Amino acid sequence: MAEKIATPVCREAVEKIRNSRYFNIVVFGASNTERHIPGTHWSDVLELGIRAAYGRKFHLINAGECGNNTREGLARFDRDVAAFSPGIVIVTFAGNDCNPLPPKHVPAEEFARNLDLIVEKIRGLGAVPILQTYYKPHYVGMDPRRGELYAEYMEIIRETAARSGVFLVDQYRYFDAVPEETHLYKLMRNAMHVNEYGNTLMGVILLHHLAIDPRSIACCESLLPAIDLYGRIAR
Repeated sequence: MAEKIATPVCREAVEKIRNSRYFNIVVFGASNTERHIPGTHWSDVLELGIRAAYGRKFHLINAGECGNNTREGLARFDRDVAAFSPGIVIVTFAGNDCNPLPPKHVPAEEFARNLDLIVEKIRGLGAVPILQTYYKPHYVGMDPRRGELYAEYMEIIRETAARSGVFLVDQYRYFDAVPEETHLYKLMRNAMHVNEYGNTLMGVILLHHLAIDPRSIACCESLLPAIDLYGRIAR
């Protein structure tokens, strides 16, 4: 059996949560961030878990927009992120930047610069930035060139986090550790998007990075499959 994945805790975010009288969390990204299908979303799990652990001392704002790349995200940053004076911002871009076709494609070098600029802007607000990779996609269902770029852009996110000292939630790594049939047939809605089960797994992973037990959420029965799956792949 493969060694379980270690789950480090984002101490900076935990301290922000503990020490703030009231704060805002902004989740900032594209279609994997925006709520666009019915059912539990990863940001719901995040919100409920923080509330269970710390009470109603925060507001979560979903600033995801389907189809966005980092250029478009930067263009709306002031309106959709800075305007809320956030304490924590979780950033999840890449799925459209790695589209090889114009007008969405953002070259790798520019994508890295854009991530750096987003991190700089978040820190300029006095907020804690968290970079998050996408999950592992269904490569067989993707355009081969986009699949190659997808993997490359996930690595750029990792490199950006390491270079800038930003905490990384590597969702891809956890999804890659899931048994293949579970990944393809239970977590994914299509080649590029997770379903409700996949969303709950993402939320459970995020909570563990904040040292929050998702079982502390009231009426968490719908989360139990994701909690159990996380327990089989991570520690």
